[in-house]
Amino acid sequence: MLALIICTCGLDALAATEKYAPAPERPSIVHVGVTIRNLIAVDELKETWQLAGLLEARWNEPRLRFRSKWSGTAFRDLPETLWKPNLELANEVVPTNFRFVDFYVLPNGTVEYAQAFTATLSTNLDLRRFPFDSQALPIVVQAAGDDLDRTILKPDRENISLPRRSYIGLSQWAPLSLSERTETVPGSASRATAVDFDLNVRRSPNSYIFKFIIPLLLLVIISWITFWLSHEEFKTKDQLSSAISTLLIIVAFNITASLLLPKTEYVTYIDALLFACFIFVMISIATIVTAHFVANKRSPEAALQLRRIAGIALPVAFLLTQVVLFLAFHIGG
Repeated sequence: MLALIICTCGLDALAATEKYAPAPERPSIVHVGVTIRNLIAVDELKETWQLAGLLEARWNEPRLRFRSKWSGTAFRDLPETLWKPNLELANEVVPTNFRFVDFYVLPNGTVEYAQAFTATLSTNLDLRRFPFDSQALPIVVQAAGDDLDRTILKPDRENISLPRRSYIGLSQWAPLSLSERTETVPGSASRATAVDFDLNVRRSPNSYIFKFIIPLLLLVIISWITFWLSHEEFKTKDQLSSAISTLLIIVAFNITASLLLPKTEYVTYIDALLFACFIFVMISIATIVTAHFVANKRSPEAALQLRRIAGIALPVAFLLTQVVLFLAFHIGG
C-alpha cells in the first residue's frame, strides 16, 4: 500500500512537471539570453575559463494567458513544478551550478524563466599573438533530455548583456563585447539548435612588455655595445666575455620566463621574439670571432671595418626582423 502511494505521488509530480510541456511534433520556440556578472578566471594551460552569470529563457504559452485588468497584476509567479526547458551548457567541464532566480508569466502568455549560474567551460584558445591576443570565450546553451527535440532555441537579444563594471574583468583580461549565433546540435537527428554566446576579451600586455619584452630587447642591444665603442677599449677577449655573458643571461631569462609563458604546440609571437633575440646575440659572438681572425690573418684595419659594419647592420637587421615578426603574427596570422 505504501509503495502504491509513493508511486502515485511520483506520477503526480511527473505529471505536474510535464504540464504545459510542448510536443516533439510542435516544438516550442525558446529565446535564451545571458548576462555576464563576473569573469572569474582563464586557464591557458587547461584551456578552460570560469564565469558567473544569469541565464534567461523566454517562450510563449497561450494556455497561461490571463487578464491583468481583472486581476490587477502585471505578472503571475508560476510554481517551479510547471514545465520549463531543461537547459545545459554543452561545453561545461564540470556540472554547472544553477540556482533558481525567477519564474513568471505575463498577461499575454509570455513566460520568463531565470537562473543564476557559476560555470567552468572549455574553450579553444588561439595564443599565436600572445601577449597581444584577443579571445572569444564560448558559452554553448542547448536543451537537454527530452527538451532537445521539443524546443527550438534562439538568441534573445534583449536579454544579452555585458554590464560595464570594474569587477567583471580580470587584471589580465578586459571584456569587450558579448555576441551570439545559432547552430545545429551535433549528432541531433531533429531540428535541435544551440545558441553560442561568445564573450570577447582582450589581454592586457603591459605586464609582459615591461617585465619580459623590453628587458629582452635591452639584452640584445648590450651585445652590440662593443661594436660602437673604441676598439682600443675592448680587446677580443673582453668582447667575447661581454657577448657570452649576455647570451647566458638570455638563456637564464628564457628558463625563468618559460614558467610564465603559455605552453603550446605552435609558435607564439613571444617564442619567435625570444628565438630572434637568441640568434642575434649568436651573430654578435660570431662577428667578434670573425673580426679576431681577420685582424690576425689580414689586417687590424679590415677587422675594424667589419666591426663598424656590424655596429650598423645588426641593429637595422634586428629592427626589420621585429617588424616582420609583428606583421606576420598580428596581421598575417
